Formats: sequence, C-alpha cells, structure tokens
Amino acid sequence: MEKLKDIKPLMEIPDYSFYLYLLFIVVVTTLAAVLVYLLLRALSRKKISKKEEVKKRLRSLDLKDAKRVAYEITKYGRYLVSDESKARLYEDLVKKLTPYKYKKEVPPLGEELKREIKLFLQVHDE
Repeated sequence: MEKLKDIKPLMEIPDYSFYLYLLFIVVVTTLAAVLVYLLLRALSRKKISKKEEVKKRLRSLDLKDAKRVAYEITKYGRYLVSDESKARLYEDLVKKLTPYKYKKEVPPLGEELKREIKLFLQVHDE
C-alpha cells in the first residue's frame, strides 16, 4: 500500500442541478402566466369589439327599409341584451317587427315603432 501514494481522496463536486431545476420551474411558470394573460386579454377585446360593431351596425340602419330593419334588429339585437329589462324590450320589439319580415312587400315602419327602435338603441348606448 505504500506504493499507491498518487491516489487522492474523494473530492466533492459542486452540484447545481437543484438550482437549475428551480430556475426551469420559475421560467415555465412565468411563461405560462404571460400566455394566459395575453389570451384572456385578446378574448376580452374581441367581445367588446363585437358589441361595439353591432351597436355601430344597428345605429346606421335606414329606418325607411322596414324589412331590412326587422331582420337586422332580430339578428343583431340579441348581442346587446345584457339584463332582464333590456331582454323584455328586445323581445317586444322583435314581436312588433315580425310582420315586416316574412312578406314580399311591407309597409313603412310606423312612427311608434321607429321611436321604440330609437329607444332600444339609446338604452344600449349607455
């Protein structure tokens, strides 16, 4: 044994794998949080822009074309309804516009119905 003097004792090797693992977990968690935030932000913007687009479309309707007004309000008005009172206003308006939808020739909208349409749009502008 005296001849084996060149063998050295065991040395401690620094191990950073635990710290690398923690860094990996932090980076992945941060990236996931950023992606979820961006996704939610994009989805919320689409909802707002869709509602604004519908409002703009309904505000630009020509009340002289009764058939088109009836179809457009029936189709797009439901996107604006958010609570019970607005839902009733919408349903009443749709019932009154139904006779204008299914005929080839329709009479012009009455003044009372035009006022209700304007009221419906004003309620949803707020």
